[in-house]
Amino acid sequence: MKNIIYTTILFVSLSLNSQNWINDSNCDSQSYEILNEAITHLTNLEQLTAFGMAKAAQMADSGCECAKLVIAATSTTNPNLGSRKAKLEAVNVQLLSPEEKAWYDLLIETTKGEENSWTDVYANAVEKFSDSPLINWVGIGGGNWEGYMSFSKKFPDNASAAFNMVAYGYAYGQYGDSPDFEAAYDAISKSRALHNGPNALDSKAEIAAMEGDYQKAFNNQFKARDFAFFASPYDAKLRTYWRTVNKDDLSNYLKDAQSKLQEAITLGNLEEYKKYVAEDIDLVTGDSNLGEFYVYSDDDVTRERNFTWDSFDLKDMEVHFMPDMTMAVITFYAIGSYTFTDSKENVKYSTRASSVWVAADDGSWKSVHSNWAPMKDGTGIPGE
Repeated sequence: MKNIIYTTILFVSLSLNSQNWINDSNCDSQSYEILNEAITHLTNLEQLTAFGMAKAAQMADSGCECAKLVIAATSTTNPNLGSRKAKLEAVNVQLLSPEEKAWYDLLIETTKGEENSWTDVYANAVEKFSDSPLINWVGIGGGNWEGYMSFSKKFPDNASAAFNMVAYGYAYGQYGDSPDFEAAYDAISKSRALHNGPNALDSKAEIAAMEGDYQKAFNNQFKARDFAFFASPYDAKLRTYWRTVNKDDLSNYLKDAQSKLQEAITLGNLEEYKKYVAEDIDLVTGDSNLGEFYVYSDDDVTRERNFTWDSFDLKDMEVHFMPDMTMAVITFYAIGSYTFTDSKENVKYSTRASSVWVAADDGSWKSVHSNWAPMKDGTGIPGE
């Protein structure tokens, strides 16, 4: 079994187009290749893959202590909730090269909260290892657009993540007076030429969405998710882009669902009603008699009323989506009439209303809130 594992890892290492991030490492040649691939995934925000590659480097060479730094770097910096600090404490610093130790010291600083000395530690590290791609990369910091551009020129073989960020810079208009999407897509192409991973596709999709081309966004996000679809970090935006592309159809579906939900409530049809509400989320409603808000239950659907609906129609429905397309607010008006059971009095009904629908994990939409109020000079349902 051990020989099979090593043979598999050797095959993987020979097939990699690694970008060497560390010039001086105590890992053997085989684990060194895998380690650099792990760091490439790490810099490209593909942390799950980086974690797996780091574990593979450890399997190839148990003395490849730098692999533990990659694993620590994928963990949160929160000293109270995360495990980065504990993982760094488990590192045998004696097995790290000076360059790797410099990275270790910087990771330690990230666990100290406001008491850190990152700036001084980094200044010392970059002075000693000015030719280290990794040390230069970790010092750029978020939103340093010129830093990303400079890195891509100084370390062109390691610039996949830098080109990815340069793409955002062009899309945000940071390298000129306005967004330059052509330059942004060109930067993404340069990133992908150096590293064929899902994050650049995710970025390309996000930039396409910024440009307003949601079909292109969906197409690229689908490719990113296809790298490993189960529990993919790219799934949420894939759904957002798909719903945006199909926004008109989705709006029509929700209008129809709202009408059918209300019809089920009006007729006391519990089976139909349950199609449009979630079992694990309350439907909170405020009736047009202006009573207190309450949780609408199955019993409310089937309970007897002291009046009978003669007609009930929804009109002028409009659907308003949240930016991530996981929630929608429907506004509409309702007109009709009802007759009291005992007195036979007929009442004209006229209200304005809104409802909130949310996208469930399985892709279905469920109603979670509704609010009704009489129109001016109109009448809602009777009080209890």
